[in-house]
Amino acid sequence: MIITTIEKQKKNKTQYNVYIDGEYAFSCNLEDLIYLGIEEGKELDSEQYNYYVNYTATRQASDYAFKLLSRKMLTEKELSQKLEMKGFEENVIKSVIEKLKSYNYINDKVYAKLFIEQKINQLYSRRKIYYELIKKGISKELIQESLNNFYPEEKEVEIIKKIIEKKSKFQEDTKKLKNYLYNNGFQIENISDALKEKDL
Repeated sequence: MIITTIEKQKKNKTQYNVYIDGEYAFSCNLEDLIYLGIEEGKELDSEQYNYYVNYTATRQASDYAFKLLSRKMLTEKELSQKLEMKGFEENVIKSVIEKLKSYNYINDKVYAKLFIEQKINQLYSRRKIYYELIKKGISKELIQESLNNFYPEEKEVEIIKKIIEKKSKFQEDTKKLKNYLYNNGFQIENISDALKEKDL
């Protein structure tokens, strides 16, 4: 295999297309070209070729992951899905995810804690938070542990009481109030406790 052509991309001037034996092989930036010693006329064996392809793909996936994480926190599953949608291979995604985890750039435990704290302020039920975190790919065990630590049952009773105060229009119809709270994921026992404390 011989690197026959290296040409700058028309749409992205920072990227270069590398052709091997006249066929497109991969793209990379100028830093990659210099670091890897990629130049026209260079002969490659299959091991070198695979290394170049994996190195450039991993670097590109890392760059894209950092770009996403600079905008907002993501769970491991969310980031994996976004990298997959971008077209990166499974082995590249796994490598990038492990690297980011080692640097603590993605941490599902921290994500769950911050998410729970945010949703408590928005008066979410424990159950609603649980299912939203499930959708984000966080393990059931970690969600339950985080809820026990940061949103215990007694806290949910306090949240229900705050909602009751806001929903004063329902206070004359306890059945409607109970249905509203239950449909928003609050435990029936916690609803009953809150209503008792409010004399409703």
